[in-house]
Amino acid sequence: MYRQFCRNLKHFLSIMEYGNGKKSSRLKNAEVLLPLTDIEQYEEYKANSSEAYGVISNLIYEISQHSVNNPALKKLVWELWAYGFDIEQLEQPPPRNYDIDEVVKIADLMLSTHYFN
Repeated sequence: MYRQFCRNLKHFLSIMEYGNGKKSSRLKNAEVLLPLTDIEQYEEYKANSSEAYGVISNLIYEISQHSVNNPALKKLVWELWAYGFDIEQLEQPPPRNYDIDEVVKIADLMLSTHYFN
């Protein structure tokens, strides 16, 4: 499921980049998920106690809070944890530059095995 998510997200982003040069809100929200596709970079952030490590871990936490009624998202969060991603809520998360409800919808869409090839 994780590999399908990564492949679908990268393909979705490449499709959404076409247009008039302006980033749509859908593209901006999808880009929030991009750090979830790079395990090595995340491990580097984690080893260096980078701020990005906390932001990504917090994003996964936020997605997990929306996965209660969504088995696919629940499985994604579990797989992220299995790959070494942490699921932690930041005490003082940075201001969001995304709509978490839209990010969750896009993440769910990217889990579809039939959406993109």
